[in-house]
Amino acid sequence: MKKIAFVSFFIFAAVCLQAQTLTWDIKFLKGLSQESEPISQIIRMNTGEFFLISITAASDCFSYVIAYDSERQIHVLHDRPLRRGQEVFLGPITIHDPPGTETIYVIMSLERQAALERLIQNHKNNPGSRQHINSLLREIGRLQNTAAGLGEPPSVYIPGGGTTRSVSGELIVEYMTRFTERNNYVRPITIRH
Repeated sequence: MKKIAFVSFFIFAAVCLQAQTLTWDIKFLKGLSQESEPISQIIRMNTGEFFLISITAASDCFSYVIAYDSERQIHVLHDRPLRRGQEVFLGPITIHDPPGTETIYVIMSLERQAALERLIQNHKNNPGSRQHINSLLREIGRLQNTAAGLGEPPSVYIPGGGTTRSVSGELIVEYMTRFTERNNYVRPITIRH
């Protein structure tokens, strides 16, 4: 009887631990060929090229995707909860002049980020306000510092579930980056053009 109780407790604890962990996948697909790019490196693109981002959550969570472009403007690409198994597609997003650096912040959390949501709403109400842009960037930085305090987030670059497709007769394997074992992530993606 003690063995059954111990095994039951162990299984229950494992299920609870899994339920508290945020796991999610992201794919960055570049250009007409939609070639997968690792987001851990600076992505080089040309003005006029476009990209797509796909995010899939393995648990219910809150997702915020914010772009800071080479003109020092903010664009909110996504700011809604994701359900377990839901996939969201962002794009196609075209790279525009002036040349420079674009940074896309992917913020994933098991908990609602009320301060971030308030700042996003302020920005949507007055998108040209430098004060709102700076406040939003400071909050992203604060969240990033909080997440970074836990050490390098565990991630792995893996084949995207065996998905292969043909582009112009060439077989392409899609890759994605999987993040797990954390409750909060702030993942910047840097694009230079």
